[in-house]
Amino acid sequence: MPLQAHEVPSPGHEVLLPEAEPPTEPFLPIGDAAPLPPPAAGPPPPNPFSRDRYHFTSGLPFGETARIVGDDGAVLLTYRSFASIVGTVAALVAGVVIVAGVAGTLFLVAEGRPLAAVSTFVLSILFTALVAMLVPRTNVALYDGSHPALTIAQRSRFIHLVATPDGRPLALLRKSPFSRFGRNRWTILTPSDGREIGSAVEDSFAGALLRKLFGKFSRSFQTDLLLTYEARDAGRIHRRKADVLDLGTSAMDRRVAVALATLILGSEP
Repeated sequence: MPLQAHEVPSPGHEVLLPEAEPPTEPFLPIGDAAPLPPPAAGPPPPNPFSRDRYHFTSGLPFGETARIVGDDGAVLLTYRSFASIVGTVAALVAGVVIVAGVAGTLFLVAEGRPLAAVSTFVLSILFTALVAMLVPRTNVALYDGSHPALTIAQRSRFIHLVATPDGRPLALLRKSPFSRFGRNRWTILTPSDGREIGSAVEDSFAGALLRKLFGKFSRSFQTDLLLTYEARDAGRIHRRKADVLDLGTSAMDRRVAVALATLILGSEP
């Protein structure tokens, strides 16, 4: 009679062992292990064009890195300063010429010399336009860290194209040719059909003339610009106390607004 596994065997007896239990999990050879789950995705990177206020750094020499920061001091965008002494001198000379031309025109009218007055006014405008043509064209790339975020390319003397890094146009920014003679006025146009959708205009004509003459010597002579978008107030570009783009809760495309403020605060005298 065979013995069970718990009994002490003696010579001549058989020992019955329990049957081996099957493995509880299937055996996977090396190299066939189940893949690990992918790591959890982190939070998306912050969008630099999601803010309502942008602080600019102006007055930097040509080629230095200018920063655009938020209210919390975080750097949102950077670009290479494109301000040129040529533009500053041209704006100062143009301001002097137009003021002198207007004064001379009024004096000649008072003296009863209308033809000389008209000639003086026309010559002052032509000379101012000639000075404005000496200003080099502007091409700017805004960066989000090390990645391009926006491009601004000057297409003609008065028109700039705002586009995404892959070349998709967002808007056209047109500066009035009469800005040298009074208030600076920018018009925002759709890139497809040139329809006007917004504007930026200095808040005072007299203040604009004073800014052209003395704005580079004292910030107290600077003027603010009022923004409109789709026939509604869209914010303000502050220049008197600090260079700030304030959009509030307007529906204006932040990319277009930042590009416009970059041109105004970075290149305009």
